[in-house]
Amino acid sequence: MNRRFIQYKTHIAVIYWLILANLHGIINGYSVLADIQRRGLVFASWEPFVWEMSSQIAMLMLIPLLLYLDNKRPLSFNRIKSGMVYHLTISVFFSLLHVSLMVALRELSYCVNGRDYQFGDWSAELLYEYRKDVMTYSTIIITFYVFRFIVSRLSSEAMEITTGEDSLPPAYVERFIVKKLGKEFIVRSSDIEWIEAAGNYTNIHLGGRCYPLRSTMDALITRLDPKNFARIHRSSIVNLNVIVEILPLDSGDFEILLNNEKTLKLSRRYRDDIKKKLQG
Repeated sequence: MNRRFIQYKTHIAVIYWLILANLHGIINGYSVLADIQRRGLVFASWEPFVWEMSSQIAMLMLIPLLLYLDNKRPLSFNRIKSGMVYHLTISVFFSLLHVSLMVALRELSYCVNGRDYQFGDWSAELLYEYRKDVMTYSTIIITFYVFRFIVSRLSSEAMEITTGEDSLPPAYVERFIVKKLGKEFIVRSSDIEWIEAAGNYTNIHLGGRCYPLRSTMDALITRLDPKNFARIHRSSIVNLNVIVEILPLDSGDFEILLNNEKTLKLSRRYRDDIKKKLQG
């Protein structure tokens, strides 16, 4: 079950946001409609649902952007103050975009129904909407981190094995500790097949499994023995010992075939270096 969760984590996240947005839109729509009827106000029964669903759809449209911005500068205890300022600034732009998209969707819906939508005084309404949007923004960011924590607990994660304080560290990393569900395993660097970039992490692939390591590609390539590993793309590192063939493509680019039948893109930038290392 854990493996399936990790495999479909993106699908699960998308389904979660879709269900949450629809529930909020429908429940809030009925609540607003009931309040309108109780006060004796004159509105069409579809209007509260347009108001609420337009807000939810606009929020859904902005989630990928928020995820991208948070990945570029994730919160950490070492930079908590600057991180809070960063997210507070982003929340202002989030609110402006959210309101703009929301109003555009409402105007479109009203136009389809032969009606005209009036948002009101923008200066007053924006302040009112921001008070709500800052809470929505905080909830979204917190959800990101809770979801990442769940994924990290269920998935494997690799760390370099360091030496004791009294001994010199090896020139290159020879082993990694892989943690999964409270257990630790040792992985030899020589057993790694290939590595790919994944945001703030790199994913180590071996034996059909993937282990995330918190490191950039530029930092990791300097810690691996160049006799065994080489960069083949800005987002890929490969173990030279598992390369079976370099395949030319009709486009002029190249692919590398590994002994596990996996094919990886070979950037022209690294082509000559790979050929030289394989021949040497």
